[in-house]
Amino acid sequence: MRLPRVVFVTGKGGTGKSTVAAALALALSQRRSSILADLSTHLGAAALLGAALGEDQTARLSESLEVVALSQRAELNSFIKRLVPLAAISERMLRSRTFGYVTAALPGLEAFLLLERLRMMAGEAALHDRYVIIDAPATGTALELLAVANGVRGVAPVGTLGRLADDVQEFLTDPHRFGVLLTVTPEDLSVRETLATAQTLKSARRIEVAGAILNRSTTALFEEHELEQLGTLAAHRTLAQRRIAERAAAIAARTELERAGVVTFELPMLYRAAIGMREISALARALAAGLVAQ
Repeated sequence: MRLPRVVFVTGKGGTGKSTVAAALALALSQRRSSILADLSTHLGAAALLGAALGEDQTARLSESLEVVALSQRAELNSFIKRLVPLAAISERMLRSRTFGYVTAALPGLEAFLLLERLRMMAGEAALHDRYVIIDAPATGTALELLAVANGVRGVAPVGTLGRLADDVQEFLTDPHRFGVLLTVTPEDLSVRETLATAQTLKSARRIEVAGAILNRSTTALFEEHELEQLGTLAAHRTLAQRRIAERAAAIAARTELERAGVVTFELPMLYRAAIGMREISALARALAAGLVAQ
């Protein structure tokens, strides 16, 4: 699985996208400089790496790993301040009622400027030979976010916003700079939604799907022929049979995803009540040993 400079991690709610984003950023940081950009309001991926951030704050966790919290409103403020360098004027604009009317007339502007920030980060990443891992919203919201550049281009085809919209759309459709990594679990509904998302990204958005992480994949405790030896241990036999069924589901999910052309990498089920730094490190090692090395 080849990774672009900016890896946009998304998936159906409950598939562990924040966990995967945090583990991937940690794994990549063992090879080169990496940034985890958390777009979620609760900053779950950042917290999993031990970073307590506020809006638009940055924390350096090691020489090769940085975490940043991004928000749509902060990007709008930053954009206006770049357009109007005089602080007194730009701040008055941001507080004005008229400016509120303008932003309301351009739906998706804040989300679009967030994508522009990611485009700028991709340019910096290329200069410094680093990766940017994005903990993105769940798939429904993520697909809406990735469509806003076309919407802005339709509303403002010329001028500064029109040029930026062209630049952002070019960035999103460049597989060397941007790609989506989908998280999925070995369940029919999760697999179906992931396949539908991959199809939408490829066909309707022309956006590269870097692959899928099949999260919480299990291994069988025993082979079928070994179950006979557990005949007098009913509880153990039931557990073993359940694990065999879970493994079969994981194999079926991976087969279906790869048949549709989605490169898939499995991450193991950890069987923990809570996920902390120890578990993230274990998942990072699994990624470093397989996905990152490919």
